[in-house]
Amino acid sequence: MNKLFASLLTICLVTGVAAAQAQLTTTFSGGVGQSGNMFDIQATNTVEICNFDLNLSPGTHDVEIYIVTGGGSFVGNEANAAAWTLIGSATGIVSNGTGVPTPCPITMNTTIPAGATQGFYVTVSNGGIMWYSSGTVPGALFASDANISFFEGIAIVYPFGGVFNPRIWNGNIYYATGTGGCTAPPAAPWQVNSAVSSLDIDGLQGSAFQGAKTTICVGGTSNLNSASTAGTPTDIAVVFAAHGPTQALSSPNNVVNIDVFNATMFSFNGGAPNFAGLLNLQPHPGAFSFPIPSGAPLVGSTQQLAIDPGNPDGFTLSQAPELTVTLGGTLTFAHADDGFVQAFINAAPLCGTSIDFYGTSYTDVFSNSNGWASVTAGNADFTATLAEWQTLEPRLGFAGDLEPNNFGTVTLANAGPALSGSTGASNLVMSYTSVTEWGTGGLGVTSYDIVLNGANGHEIANFTTDGSWGVTPTVAGMTLGAGGTHPAQVSFDGLFGTGLQANVAATDSVLDANPAGMLANASGWSNIVFPLLDGSAYIVQ
Repeated sequence: MNKLFASLLTICLVTGVAAAQAQLTTTFSGGVGQSGNMFDIQATNTVEICNFDLNLSPGTHDVEIYIVTGGGSFVGNEANAAAWTLIGSATGIVSNGTGVPTPCPITMNTTIPAGATQGFYVTVSNGGIMWYSSGTVPGALFASDANISFFEGIAIVYPFGGVFNPRIWNGNIYYATGTGGCTAPPAAPWQVNSAVSSLDIDGLQGSAFQGAKTTICVGGTSNLNSASTAGTPTDIAVVFAAHGPTQALSSPNNVVNIDVFNATMFSFNGGAPNFAGLLNLQPHPGAFSFPIPSGAPLVGSTQQLAIDPGNPDGFTLSQAPELTVTLGGTLTFAHADDGFVQAFINAAPLCGTSIDFYGTSYTDVFSNSNGWASVTAGNADFTATLAEWQTLEPRLGFAGDLEPNNFGTVTLANAGPALSGSTGASNLVMSYTSVTEWGTGGLGVTSYDIVLNGANGHEIANFTTDGSWGVTPTVAGMTLGAGGTHPAQVSFDGLFGTGLQANVAATDSVLDANPAGMLANASGWSNIVFPLLDGSAYIVQ
């Protein structure tokens, strides 16, 4: 099955592999974000740091990179701008997406002698978010190879402002051993399309630093599009596995981005192989589209080979697009401070249908960075008051001035068909996990789930807070907002364990609030259940 790529390997051995800079990856797991990071790199052998890949939120960013003047650690220089040298800046960097490496075009050429430590400050300067991860111990070794070591550092507000620690900068470090080795850019890890060999799914194009990938729902429509010069012998290798950067058997002239050793690999053309014992090269018509079967979940990737006498390998590969077909999955929100994100329930990756809320069906829902789920609109307000919950958009959950852009995660999952409410609706769970009170550096750690059309109806479930919340106002409950009716504020703490509570009208809200801090919870309540999906009845558990 892998005879084709054994042939590629022979070609690679004959042509050789072009020299490239070395690469050390920290992580791209993200989880929290701020303007930028400070961190240290220590050299085991003399190296020259060439450039970085970054983990940037979607959008366009201006980036600055500083080093500690004359070498040495960033520690002790966090607020001292005079201790730093700006080695480069770049404007208009378009992010490849959260969790995906975005190349930074700043050429650094920073030498670190053997045994020395160099502090770096990498920051967005135009208000964007650089994603990083929470650390364990300040200054702890996080990643290393034979030449360099990378240590946990801090996050810092631009410029030289408030500090959060420990934090792990997310990125790729490109370097050369010795000095003067940064003349060549790092080898691109992804093959790109060309006129000789082009392949895409639904028109999506990747880049030399990001592979093309997309997700559709089971039963959805997606097309594989192929192009080459008419008459060129071509075939497409297909594998039921994810693609990846610079896979085995890549050469200086072609980057393989599919798992060539996966047992599921097969030829698109089928028939008797006429090339390397696997592919059946046939004259290409110039362009064609093929509807991808989507009747069941799958993950697949594919890459086209076209004979090309002008390529030293004798052929040219296309990009390797990846497709996931899913029954329903989880959406992770990249929240900015005081913002909201609209999620379409019937689109990938949720692949659901709708939810019920106060007798109305909705096919979209908003996740608000300050703690609640809403319908009809999102809201960026950060002052939690009863009046807002009674006069604005319909909503369910908790409200406080939260900081999910720096601490915690917010996700929305399709848990399957609805277990209450309308037939054909979906059971969604919006989870706010370890979110914190804004401006406290990570205090007031609070977690809960907002369950929609669940087994018990709608629910604020599994509510916990660590006791360190300060004086920021809070509200929780469910409301129809401007279109509802509003009885007096209730006390979840006082109603814990008292059974089913009845309201006068289905349009009633059920709200608790504290204008001076966290909601009262001496009783240990954790769930607020709305069994009829409206305000007519509720239970505090």
